[in-house]
Amino acid sequence: MLNMTKSKLALFLIVPILLPLICGCAKPKQEEKTVFLRMVVWGTAADERKWNDKLKAFYKTHPNVRVRLEFVPNDRTFYKLLIATAGNKAPDASVVSSMWFVPAASKGLFADLGPFVARDKDFDLDDFYPEVISGWGKYRGKLYAIPAGVDVAAMYYNKTMFDRYKVPYPDESWDWDDYLDAARKLTKDTDGDGRIDQWGTNQNWWQSYVWANGGEIISEDKTRCLLDQPEAYEGLQFMSDLRNKYHVAPTAKDMADISSIKLFTSGRVGMHFSGSWAVPLYFEKDVKDFVYDVAPVPKGPKCRATFYGGASYAVMRGSRHKELAWELVKFMVSKESLRERAIKEQVIPSRISVAESNAFLNLPGPPKNRKVFLDAIKYGRSLPAVPCSEEMNSIIGNDLSRMQIGEESAKDACMRTAPRITDMLRYKSNRE
Repeated sequence: MLNMTKSKLALFLIVPILLPLICGCAKPKQEEKTVFLRMVVWGTAADERKWNDKLKAFYKTHPNVRVRLEFVPNDRTFYKLLIATAGNKAPDASVVSSMWFVPAASKGLFADLGPFVARDKDFDLDDFYPEVISGWGKYRGKLYAIPAGVDVAAMYYNKTMFDRYKVPYPDESWDWDDYLDAARKLTKDTDGDGRIDQWGTNQNWWQSYVWANGGEIISEDKTRCLLDQPEAYEGLQFMSDLRNKYHVAPTAKDMADISSIKLFTSGRVGMHFSGSWAVPLYFEKDVKDFVYDVAPVPKGPKCRATFYGGASYAVMRGSRHKELAWELVKFMVSKESLRERAIKEQVIPSRISVAESNAFLNLPGPPKNRKVFLDAIKYGRSLPAVPCSEEMNSIIGNDLSRMQIGEESAKDACMRTAPRITDMLRYKSNRE
């Protein structure tokens, strides 16, 4: 009896020791822990489904990663990233606008992507337009973001209106004189009430007039504003004259109840400056009664120039998952992702191989001459690469407002704003 009791006791002592070992052999391998990446994107929660559909392909190659999207309006994104980084709560990745890329990079918000690109031999940076990389990808020689698209302004024109008034279509030979001549022929009082209700053109970005006339916004050493030079303010005067002297462009009063792009899509403006993205966003649904195409912006007295920008993706310096955040950025700028966006949104891909493929150049429907957008990359220009570029652009735009409505000459406006910008450039430079 004693022996049996001892045997049972031994069994009770051994089983708890062996049981975990036995069960452990049959237990399946524990899955890796899911990593959640935070990415800031433009838009609202209404866009979440579109983004999540896009990310499904990323999850196939990264099954243990999930992306938490943080939707922010474009004009507030920079400040959100600034505040989040200062509070040690930076996201892992973000969409970045060319309008505030340099200010953000100068404040150290982004991780240096150079080491990642150098390590990942399968990532071909040479496939990206070099102008775009230098415009909103690099700052002071370091790569802080990878551009995803290019928003470059070209000139849409209403072919039906041109045909009606027997005006030749615009082409590469056009200069400002040809442009103004056509705009005058297209500007009409169609209902005979004594008021213009059809205009030849809409205005382009103010920067384009400065550059095309041989002017610059700031000096090469980035310490002085050059809008007080004749090349700059005379170019801007031509812009003002389109509205206030020649009356071939609608005034602010004319656009009180309708946007400039709606004036074009409704057939009341003959020429309109915009990017390729405007086609699916506006033209496809709003243009009903005319045929349109796109042409290069007209040459100024000195050169052909147009304003351009775009979006990039960056890894945040404060990210706790930089390796995975880099994988996410690579996915967002992959050939497949950019091809899909070109087809669905008609955004010019930043990758040369995709932009020059059928994915962008041979999309169905108008405009026919999409190559104009790619050609414009060569003569396009972005904001000056200074830490105060966004603030500077805003101040100049506000200071030119009286010029726009004809209450002030371009020279007077520029003479007033140039010293302000020069003081800002020198102050910011001394604080760096």
